Amino acid sequence: MTGGLWRGNPQHTSGVDDHATLTQARSMLILLLATCKQTQVALEAAANALDTDLTSDLEAMIERTEAELASLVEKIKALPV
Repeated sequence: MTGGLWRGNPQHTSGVDDHATLTQARSMLILLLATCKQTQVALEAAANALDTDLTSDLEAMIERTEAELASLVEKIKALPV
């Protein structure tokens, strides 16, 4: 998501477009977060020593996604109604 949808993309300048774009980005992040968490649960259940790198990568992805999601929610709240 280089140049992210919610980082001031000049293609979306009206409030309605901004809200729609931010809401879509939030939805994508929620799906990503859910997928990462489910994958993490499956890897932990398998207890495969070879998956330790993937597990740590997933933990980092989850943390980053949660931070991005929190930031995005604040941006949506700050939009004019």
